[in-house]
Amino acid sequence: MACNDDFENNVTLAINGNDIELNKFTDDIIKETILGLLKAIKTSEYGVDEVKDVEITIKNE
Repeated sequence: MACNDDFENNVTLAINGNDIELNKFTDDIIKETILGLLKAIKTSEYGVDEVKDVEITIKNE
């Protein structure tokens, strides 16, 4: 299903190798939730002072 909203996705999602197109609401929810969770992690201890790009892989087996 094509998404016709006039916005640029910040989140890309693929499940089992299939790209899932996100609308603005879903894109925003995923982005803000992940970034909020990352704020609880002291990333500066790992040399990350500013979060610019996040890659997450979840194996559900």
